[in-house]
Amino acid sequence: MRRIGWDLDLESRAFAQLTESQAGRCRESLYRLVDALSLGNLPRADARRVVHLLLDVLHRVNQTMNGEGDDRRRYHRLRLGLIDELGSCEDAEPARLRFREQLGRLLDPVRDRPPSLHPLVEHARAFIRRNYGGRLYLSSVAEQLHVSPNYLSRLFRRETGQTLTEHVQRVRLEEALRLLAQGGRRISEIAYMVGYQNYRDFYRNFVKYEKVSPREVRQRLGRSRRRAAAPDAAS
Repeated sequence: MRRIGWDLDLESRAFAQLTESQAGRCRESLYRLVDALSLGNLPRADARRVVHLLLDVLHRVNQTMNGEGDDRRRYHRLRLGLIDELGSCEDAEPARLRFREQLGRLLDPVRDRPPSLHPLVEHARAFIRRNYGGRLYLSSVAEQLHVSPNYLSRLFRRETGQTLTEHVQRVRLEEALRLLAQGGRRISEIAYMVGYQNYRDFYRNFVKYEKVSPREVRQRLGRSRRRAAAPDAAS
């Protein structure tokens, strides 16, 4: 666990939040958990452990959200879908991307009771999500919300555990990862699309948060797709 950077305390906190009907906070905690993993140059055995850990977390989320309900068919349908999505991953990086997608599908329909974040922070996050491709600063977001930058900065950090600037970078890099997984675009084009004015800043932030280069992520995703397609090609 320690070698790959798996935070057991953060995992426990996430599931405590989920059982308290705080799906939004649970999602943020699990995103932080997987974002902090050290996935560069993992031995094959450790990479498979990461895949199994991520799949196990998703199964537990599904069990908590759907396992006790009347519609058991939904629970088992989602269970099989999770196995299909992550079970075919040989590398940890593609599994991390799919984990984020599947976690969102499991938790996005759920509304926290009570609201997990201050309404002003929710508005800030929504504004960032809509405008991540343009120039975004603490001052510009605060201006849109008609509050002072200092107040928004303190509130955002208190509510989310990260600065607003860190959140902007996270949103941009999540979109970059999605575009890398889609394929068909140059990495420099993706950098511009997600809001970076030069490739150097994009590359520096990508490596800071993902621990590997964007080119390496693209190569790993390509290897994963080729492995997944190999049985069909051979049949």
